[in-house]
Amino acid sequence: MFGIYLHIPFCRRRCNYCDFITYAGKDELMPGYYAALMSELQHQAASLQDLPNQVETIFFGGGTPSLLKVEWIEALIDCVRSEYGLADEAEISLEANPGTLAPGFTARLLEVGVNRLSIGVQSFIKRDLALLGRIHNPSQASDAILSARRVGFTNISLDLIFGIPGQSLADWQANLQQAVALRPDHLSLYSLILEPGTRLYDDVQSGKIQPVSEDLSADMYELAMDTLGQEGFSQYEISNWARGEAFEAKHNKIYWKNQPYLGVGAGAHSSLNGLRVANTPSIEDYIHKISDLRSIGEGTFPAAVETIKLDPYTVQQETMMLGMRLTREGVSDFEFRNRFGEAIQDVFSKEVKRIIARKLAEWRNFPDGPHLVLTRGGALLGNQVFQEFV
Repeated sequence: MFGIYLHIPFCRRRCNYCDFITYAGKDELMPGYYAALMSELQHQAASLQDLPNQVETIFFGGGTPSLLKVEWIEALIDCVRSEYGLADEAEISLEANPGTLAPGFTARLLEVGVNRLSIGVQSFIKRDLALLGRIHNPSQASDAILSARRVGFTNISLDLIFGIPGQSLADWQANLQQAVALRPDHLSLYSLILEPGTRLYDDVQSGKIQPVSEDLSADMYELAMDTLGQEGFSQYEISNWARGEAFEAKHNKIYWKNQPYLGVGAGAHSSLNGLRVANTPSIEDYIHKISDLRSIGEGTFPAAVETIKLDPYTVQQETMMLGMRLTREGVSDFEFRNRFGEAIQDVFSKEVKRIIARKLAEWRNFPDGPHLVLTRGGALLGNQVFQEFV
């Protein structure tokens, strides 16, 4: 599998909890940024060596990709198709804020090739949305989802956040029930993390807002596991549920399986040919670097500010750490052997023994042989498992 990620760092307003590479009030830079994305895609296609022969996933992430003109989105997809080769059944995802999804715009997205919408609902409770600093209200969220279905989207994912200050277990249950009632194909549920430098972090530090306790947050997570299982969703990753394997996020599985991907745009990351690369986070610097492509040699990442060469053992560690997030399939010993020439037990015997002894993971039989998979307890204490492979 090989995917391309395009980072769209523009927002109408920066959310109170967000520490991503996003910017509000810079819409005048969007035409130049779009042109730079096109140039970087073309440059990388011509310069990078040993690229896979086709792209199987495209992901427009942000920020708020739904602020882009549809014509730009179409041109970027066409550029990937012409420069890299695009699989006929490629998953093409776009993150969207419900406050930016007018029905006509949503219909056009489908027409130009986007076939999966990831809608950032976060909560169906007005108080939560205000605290988080979201630009939409609950009715806009519901309307956006129903409208996407009406215009023909058959793969819709919703993002929800739990552990919001002031949120009760009953509030979270109501959110889950509202989400399920809208019949999405996929759900991503994230525990709120208070990141330094965000407004919400500062409000908690000053005592203005009281955070949710770790015990309550854990109860919310277990409630989601039980509720969504009863509603026909399968948990396939620590934070993700799908209505069957066909709706699992193919692009994100590239990350979790530690497979190659190309990141394009300000702040985008790539993992290719044993390198991990980070682009400059500044929109202005990104546009400047890409506009100066003629002075850059072939085979380079023109907007990179950090390039790390990964040694084989680090790649093995990351393959385990990321792969153990996959709660349905875990890490296949067969795939590990094929990739590295060694069994999981040969490389990580002590680590595997420890997490199995603590009942955080177990070996399960699959058609291709044994997989190391988290137990339910391991899913609840996932960080303790992942740290074994750092």
